[in-house]
This record gives sequence, structure tokens and C-alpha cells, in this order.
Amino acid sequence: MRALFVPSGNHAPSPVETLLRQLGWTPTRASNDEAAIVAFRRAPFPLVLLEVDGGDRLVLVRALRACPRGMQSSILLLARPEQLGQLQPLLDAGADDFLLLPLDEATTALRLRLAERRSAERPEPLPEDFELDGLCAVLLRESPVPTCITTRESGAFVEVNDACARLFGYSHEEMLWRSAKELNLWETPIEHDRLSALFREQGVLRGVESRVRTKGGEIRDVLVFTGIAEYAGTPHIVTMFPDVTERKQLQARLLLTDRMASVGTLAAGVAHEINNPLAYVTANLGYAHEELARTLEHWPAEPAEALPSPAPLKSVATALVEALQGADRVRTIVGDLKTFSRETQEPLRAVDVKKVLDSTLSLASGEIRHRARLVKEYGDVPPVLGNDSRLGQVLLNLLVNATQAIPSDGDADHHEIRVTTRLSAPGRVSVEVSDTGTGIAPELLGRVFDPFFTTKPPGVGTGLGLSICHNLITAMGGELHVHSDLGRGSTFQVVLPVATTPPLRESPAPVTLPTALTGGPRGRVLVIDDEPLLCSAVERILRPHHDVVLTTLAAEVLPLLEAGERFDLILCDLMMPRMNGMDFHAALHRLRPDLTGRVIFLTGGAFTPQAKDFLERVPNRRVEKPFNARALLAVTHEVLAAVG
Repeated sequence: MRALFVPSGNHAPSPVETLLRQLGWTPTRASNDEAAIVAFRRAPFPLVLLEVDGGDRLVLVRALRACPRGMQSSILLLARPEQLGQLQPLLDAGADDFLLLPLDEATTALRLRLAERRSAERPEPLPEDFELDGLCAVLLRESPVPTCITTRESGAFVEVNDACARLFGYSHEEMLWRSAKELNLWETPIEHDRLSALFREQGVLRGVESRVRTKGGEIRDVLVFTGIAEYAGTPHIVTMFPDVTERKQLQARLLLTDRMASVGTLAAGVAHEINNPLAYVTANLGYAHEELARTLEHWPAEPAEALPSPAPLKSVATALVEALQGADRVRTIVGDLKTFSRETQEPLRAVDVKKVLDSTLSLASGEIRHRARLVKEYGDVPPVLGNDSRLGQVLLNLLVNATQAIPSDGDADHHEIRVTTRLSAPGRVSVEVSDTGTGIAPELLGRVFDPFFTTKPPGVGTGLGLSICHNLITAMGGELHVHSDLGRGSTFQVVLPVATTPPLRESPAPVTLPTALTGGPRGRVLVIDDEPLLCSAVERILRPHHDVVLTTLAAEVLPLLEAGERFDLILCDLMMPRMNGMDFHAALHRLRPDLTGRVIFLTGGAFTPQAKDFLERVPNRRVEKPFNARALLAVTHEVLAAVG
């Protein structure tokens, strides 16, 4: 039997060669790696022995395996005991076994017989002119499903179709006679072992989910179908890798969309629940401040000795003003939250960019102020064609991204987030969000809008935010661009078309409070709200001007109305348990249609489709919770004047 011996040096004669001859082998010495490859290509050897400490043995093992008939040879490593740690990469690259120096004759003889058997049992290589034909050729070469054929022993590729080569990003020549493990095609090293164990246990793999790595380092989701089939007269392993990356990304986006819709519904409900208590907090604060201001207005300039100094009351009045400012800030935040809870299927219309920006900035201000200074540069721009909730979602995402790009080292004065609006071109408005953060590497800029791509650390973000933003802006007929300087910061630019119609009013214009409300007739007002404290707050506001009847259940007053009880005005909450404002309005229309025009709806946010549709249909005035005393009095005065 012939054997190729590649020593670590030129010492001669070698004890290895001597022992090989004694055991009946005919050794051929190669002085170096190049000579070994030339000799093997000229006449392949069934046995190759390599001394580990000479040259780059990893390259030599791979080169020998890539030679014609290279997969049929047995490659044995010769190493000293202290070199055992160097053997694993060589065994992974294709070496079969190893012998420890100095050689033990009995052990060496046994290992050589095993090597001879291993070489004899390996299938013959394919003829150089071998080609698939018939149905097999069609299924393999023309199939759009990535498919490969590998040897059973080492997993080396003997056939790959074009789809398989495209999936992994390698050429056919780069993949043939190399294994998936050698090319590092699995996402993790243990994935090969996991799939191999499943294949040994089940004998076949049917749609096992896995992830592979392309030549460029991209991770792709695949399903693995594996079985054994005869190829060129010997059993081989056939594997198909259907690429399901886009499908999984779409599923993730659908799940995210569903989750965002759920969050939007929840946000609308939370806003409604906050607005109810906030309404009577604001109303009572306003009432207390008005009463105190009226008292101080009539306080003598030089009070008698019996009267105390007005200074403490002025401090209380100042505290009430500050409390009202705080309540108004809560109201603004809740209003912004309601903006993001609206349905994204609303038609495109004229949107005031500055208004959406201010609402979004109020939501993001808590994140921004701890990391950077906020600079607003609002140019004089016209309304854009879009959707306020979608645009708000995009801008909020860009602001949060800008914030997270800035180090959280507490040095906010040295960093800046700048928001700019300007006309970028005729008929186009540009909104830019710039930061002084870490920036994005040039080679990554082209991928920032790809789904699941992120430059953030693991656990921070899903890689879907910018992709969704890009889709939302594109759906509005706009563009989303990014400019970045690594280490200096990034700028994201939203470009939207100018609207041809003016923005629609979200709600009726606020009514200015008349200077003398007491001049009108005193009326009888019915207040229906399921919040008892809100009923009390409304009563305090209206009591000096009207007679007020309170109830927390709309159904309770229907018998009174049916009996002809007179009310000049009805303030009714829209969303209530049992009988809501819509049901009450319908019942009132049947019983007392003359009173339907005298109803003012109190609403903390119409967050159901039915409520939104109802408010669009009925012409009745409404008061958004929370409200202040002067606004409530103004609306009641206007409606009473209108109905006579």
C-alpha cells in the first residue's frame, strides 16, 4: 500500500518511514506542502501522514481534500503529547485520526489497518465527465429551492444548485468538496451538532427551523429538509434549505402592528380614564382660583384691624395657578397620547407639522433632557399631506433613536438634538432630526431601513422601527433619508408633499367667555356623569348662574323627562356604564325630541368607532375633558342663547 509522508523537516531517515516499511507500506516523502499537493494530484495516495509542527497543516489538509480523489484518502496526524491541543482544528478540517510520537508499533499497526479500511470503504469519486440527467437534473438544477448533495462521511458538498449558491453567497467552486461546518454556514457552531443529532435520531429532517450565515455574514432563516438518496450509485445526503427570512420578517411586522394596535386601543382607554378624574381636578382648581381671585379683588386696600393680611391668600392663589399649570400639562400629555392612539387607516389630509412636532416632543422630552439639549428651528412651512398619528409615530421613533445614540453619561450640556423644519424643494416640506451621537458607519448606512437590522446593543430595539417609519412615510407620499458622520452624529430627514387644502379643525373653536354671564336668564341644568366628583365640580361652577340637578345614571332621568320635566340644558357624559350618552340621546329623541338640541356632551376621548361616528353625525356641542370653569360657562351660555 502506498503512503504519502509529509515530515516537519528534512531529517532522514525518519523512524516513521522505517516503521511504515516494516508494516508493509511504501512511503513517499514530500519535502514540503507544495510538493505534497503536486505528488497527490499526480497519483492520489490512500494514506497520508502529516507531522503537525511543520508548515500550515490546516491549509494542507483542506488542499488535499479538495484534490481529485481527496475525499477517499485517510489523513493521519503525527503529533507529540504536548501538541494535542492543536489537533482539533485539523480534525474539523478533514483529518481522520492521529498518532502520538514516538510511535508504538502495535498501536500504529492497528491505526493503519483502520485507515486502510476507512479508505477502502469510502465511495469512489465521481467521474470527471459525470453529469446528472433526466428528472434528477431538472429537480436539482432548475429548482428555486436551495438544494445540495453532500457525502455521508464528511458532509462535503458534491452538488449545489444555483439557488443554494445564491442563498449562501458562494460560487459553486467555493462550495464543492468543502463542508458546511468548514464554511461556517450555520449561525452558531452547535447548530450543526443539533441537526446532526436530530438526523441520526429520526433518519430524516422535515422542515426543521434553523438559521444560516452567508459569505457576507448575513443571517437568514431557513427550513431544513434532509434525507438519504442514491447519487452516482452510492448513498448521499440531500438537503433543501427553503429561505423563509422574508416570511418571518413579515410575521414579526404583523405581530408588531397588532401589538401597536392593541397599545393604541389601550392608550385611548387610559386617556379616557385619566381625563375623568383630571376633569374634576381641573374644574375644582379653577373654581377655587376664581373664587379666591374674586375675594382678593374685593379685599380692602387698607383692611381694618379685624381683617387679616391678604398676603397668605395671595400665596394660596399663586399655588392654585401652579397647580392649574401642572394639570394643564397633564391634559396636554393625555392629548398627545390620544393622538398616537388613533387608527392609522385614517385618510391623508392636511397636517400642521409644527403642532405634531410639539406634541411628539412633549412625549419625548423626558428622555431627551437627561442626555442632550433640545434645539427647535421651526421654519415657516405650510401644512403637509399626511396623517398626524402616523407622522407622530415616525417623529417619536426618530427622536428616541437620536436620544439613544447619545451616551448616557449625564453630560447633557455637551450634546444636542436639533429639530428643523424648512421647505426643501417646491411643494416639499422637510423635517430633520439631528443628533451629536455616535453616528453610523458608512458601510451600514444602506441597511438602516432593512427589517431587523440594528446598530444598537443586544436587547435594545428590534431593528423594525426605522423600517416601519420608512414604510409609513412612503405610504404618505414622502421620503425618509439618513445622513451620518461616524463619531459625530446623524440626521434623519422626513420629506412630505405640501397639502393643497388647509388643515381641518380637530374640534369646535374655543368660545370666548362673555364679560357678563350673569346677565342672561337663569336656567335649569341637568348634569349626567358617572363620576360623582365631576358632577360636584360642575355643580360648583354652574350653581351661581343656574339651578343644577345631578345624576350618575342616565336611565334614572328618563321617567322624569317622559313625564314632562323641564330642563333648559343637559350636560351628558358620552362614555358611561349601563346607558351611555349615545343611548341616552337616542332615548331622548324618542321621548322629548325638543330637548335633543339642548344636550352638551362631556367627553374624555371618543376611543370607540361607534363613539367617533356618533360625534361626527350629531351637531351637538361638546366639551373635552378636562375643562376649566370659564370654558364650561362659555359653552353653556352659547347653547342657551342659541336655543332661546
